[in-house]
Amino acid sequence: MPKQEEGKFDYNLIHYLVTIVETSSMVSAAEVLGVAPSVVSYAVKKLRDHYGDPLFVRSLNGVKPTSLALNLYQKFTLINNDIIEAINLKQLQSTATRKIFIQTESLTELWITEKLWEHGIVPEECVVEFCSLPATNEQRSNKLRSREVDLDIGLTIQGDSNILGTTLYSFEYVIICRQQHKTVGDSITLEQFTQEKYLGFSLRHSDTQLKNDFSRVISSRVLAPEIRSESAVNLLLATLSRDLLLIIPKQYSSFIRSFLPFREVKCDFFQQSSLYFNAHMHKQNGDDELLNKIVSILREPTITNENIF
Repeated sequence: MPKQEEGKFDYNLIHYLVTIVETSSMVSAAEVLGVAPSVVSYAVKKLRDHYGDPLFVRSLNGVKPTSLALNLYQKFTLINNDIIEAINLKQLQSTATRKIFIQTESLTELWITEKLWEHGIVPEECVVEFCSLPATNEQRSNKLRSREVDLDIGLTIQGDSNILGTTLYSFEYVIICRQQHKTVGDSITLEQFTQEKYLGFSLRHSDTQLKNDFSRVISSRVLAPEIRSESAVNLLLATLSRDLLLIIPKQYSSFIRSFLPFREVKCDFFQQSSLYFNAHMHKQNGDDELLNKIVSILREPTITNENIF
């Protein structure tokens, strides 16, 4: 039997239990909730006192919920969702002023911006604010779970049942350079590439497989990247001003060449990648019409008028 009198239950504890179950860690729950770990521990103590049950037991990877905690989670999740929906009701009723938060890397920001303007999503249906992509998948998931962002665009987030992922495109690579490049023609061999200067585009959330895709190419090079950066603007402008090569995702090649004087250089030495770029959202946003509309637009092929210069 509950030890607290009916009506004395602290309803803030609902959010704590839901977050601990979803993160499987009191420390991670504290990060998501933006409180100190001691606050989470105190909330768990109050829940244990109320229900007369340990609710969570320690494991190698954090904590595991007891059967009672899992039953409570099923009920509390519905309550928690209703609370969040009520809080956001005013914002959802006025999609013209709704702000969508998207976390991704800078080159994809540029691509998404053009896509949403092209389809009239911005500014007719919403405004968009981009956030930098965290370094780890756990941090990316936490941002979605805590509702700090609505969409995460990047390599696949695995192992989180609370995150829905939709494939946007397969990860392939192409080389671009400025149209006036003096030493590189329409195509390039691996031998020539090893001697040419190039810039490196960094993905904070790149994984071992992404690095392996380039291992044979990079290991054969004599010269290291002149500059390595996460800033697409920096790399694109630098490549326009000098005889440099830039490796980018194939998905963005025609789009970039439609408004900047670049050309694509044919090559056959990149390995076929099995990586994909996905759009991620929290499962509680799975029925959100605007978010799903944005994802559908991003899945459409990029059609542009290339080389307008």
